[in-house]
Amino acid sequence: MELTQRWLVNRTVRTADGEILTKYVFPFWDREWKVVLTLLDRFGAPPEMLHAPIHIGAKGQPETRAKGSEAVLLNTLEPGSFRELFHFDPWWVSRGIGGVAQEIREAVIETNIAHPFHVGKVSYKVHDVEFETSGERVKAIVAKDHLFKVRRFSAGELNLDEAFP
Repeated sequence: MELTQRWLVNRTVRTADGEILTKYVFPFWDREWKVVLTLLDRFGAPPEMLHAPIHIGAKGQPETRAKGSEAVLLNTLEPGSFRELFHFDPWWVSRGIGGVAQEIREAVIETNIAHPFHVGKVSYKVHDVEFETSGERVKAIVAKDHLFKVRRFSAGELNLDEAFP
């Protein structure tokens, strides 16, 4: 089973102290492709952030070593804390996410890589993001060109700052 962004939809996330029912889970990573935050868009409650990655547990469900009680409301974070991060939201969920200040929503939207980018003269659109099984790093950004040919970009093959300024 692959840990991908598209797989992290409508999942119950097991934490060290319980479970969290989510609509979407969005890992955020830095320029070194290391996952540093995880947004949990929960059912029936405002979204929260964990300062820990998500991995696939023994029962095939998303898990984190963090406690759910350590999650902080997304609305309490500084908008500037997202400036150096990236995430992939193919559905643009954050545009309509409830209970979040407009400043935070805009800061999150700016980190979304769900738009075309160029490598050389070829234009690509991100299709998915694959994470290492530990959830701690992005393994590949999966993109398609205009002919829908799939290409997997790893950390050494894609400069995030150039592709997603």
